[in-house]
Amino acid sequence: MRSGPRRGYRWTPDNIIYAIELWHRRHLRAPAVSDWENAGDNHPTRHTVQRVFGSWNSGIRAAGLEPRRPGEARNRWARARCEVTGRFVPGTPTSS
Repeated sequence: MRSGPRRGYRWTPDNIIYAIELWHRRHLRAPAVSDWENAGDNHPTRHTVQRVFGSWNSGIRAAGLEPRRPGEARNRWARARCEVTGRFVPGTPTSS
């Protein structure tokens, strides 16, 4: 099943932010448009994010993430996890 409209359901800004945050938790980086279009069915379409927030990057920023600039490596914004607590360690991008 592809992402997109569902009968009787509307994506609110809060639900969109939550979907972006869930994706980030799974992959430890902000999603790119190409990632989002292939991510599955439990998220709004790229067009919905753009319509609600004005642009893809505005939607990523609304979720508290920093969007990638064109041509930059995707893993630049990945965050490391603390080995003891499993929580994210701020300001420490991973090198993978």
